[in-house]
Amino acid sequence: MRTLKEEMIWLREWRDAHELSDALDTWFDEFNETWLHSALGYRTLNRVEESYNLTTRTLLENAR
Repeated sequence: MRTLKEEMIWLREWRDAHELSDALDTWFDEFNETWLHSALGYRTLNRVEESYNLTTRTLLENAR
């Protein structure tokens, strides 16, 4: 994977900040859903967050 600048910013001229913002939102959504990270056990960021939230919720429920 290259940097965000190489993959998004430098590839084209943006008409305005809103167009760039929308494109970045889409890029980050895709990145968080599909990119597998070796440091996270080859899981996506969304999967790690889901696991964390489930574990935290379970611990809080058990503490009651």
